[in-house]
Amino acid sequence: MDRRLYEINRDIEVLTAAHARQRQLDAQIEELYRQRGERQTRVDETAQRFHKEQDDVDKLEKGGLRSFLLSLTGEKEERLDQERREALAAKFQYDQAKSDLEYVENKLNSLIRERDGLRGSQERLEALWEEKSELVKAMGGPQGQQLAELDRQLADLSHQQKELEEAISAGENAKRLLGQVQNDLDSARNWGTWDMLGGGLIATMAKYDRLDSAQSSIQAAQRALSDFRTELADVSRLQVPNIQIGEFATFADYFFDGIFSDWYVQSSIKTAQEGVSEVHMKLTATLRNLDVILQDVVRRRAPLEAKREELLDSISS
Repeated sequence: MDRRLYEINRDIEVLTAAHARQRQLDAQIEELYRQRGERQTRVDETAQRFHKEQDDVDKLEKGGLRSFLLSLTGEKEERLDQERREALAAKFQYDQAKSDLEYVENKLNSLIRERDGLRGSQERLEALWEEKSELVKAMGGPQGQQLAELDRQLADLSHQQKELEEAISAGENAKRLLGQVQNDLDSARNWGTWDMLGGGLIATMAKYDRLDSAQSSIQAAQRALSDFRTELADVSRLQVPNIQIGEFATFADYFFDGIFSDWYVQSSIKTAQEGVSEVHMKLTATLRNLDVILQDVVRRRAPLEAKREELLDSISS
């Protein structure tokens, strides 16, 4: 092979990867800006709620007419406990929202820095393709020109396949983590049923141990879904929903010894299970669609590669 052609092919391979990555980053950055907006809205909402709940606690603790009237009826301590629990739950949601926002912002800033380092790759790539086209045309006439065009098409399909495989891998990871969430919730609900039937402290502690595990799993799954949405941005317009889990009312059982509190926790777990199941189904459907697209790309490559081999044999003979 002509030495210059060898050098061009090598540089084209590097720059094609760089240009494909830059194009991918453009789409992913745009998606992360959307996610950052969603996370910021969530932070603002949870901050407002937390401050409101904390204000209610402060007012009762500092006294005043409402505090005095509740003291007269003997309801002050019960109400104060309730307000503190609600403030604690609101703070948990606020802290989680801030953590989610920070995760997205860090990833966004990282991808922007990476994209900045790839600027100019498209112009250099186009110049190399033009040089290659002229060179192979001189070497092989019209067949050489066809070969250059086939190489360009195959390079594009190759990177499409790589991007799809990366998106599918990210989706499978999110699906695995959703399965872990569902297992934790199933276990928590089973222990909660036993708790309601008089399972005692062991059942109560086991239930909350599973709920704590579910909360950790949910955070990991949420971030995996964010990664999947980001990977998906440049290969599909399919939308992947966020997990919306609401409150588990984790704190209620520790302060109330009543069947209503237990039923509320069970109802919250059931709602969370339904939400996770819905996300899992949508994610599975999205992965099926991506696999169809991937198989189509693989099928489109096969005849082009066969044609390329024919042209190479023709030019070399």
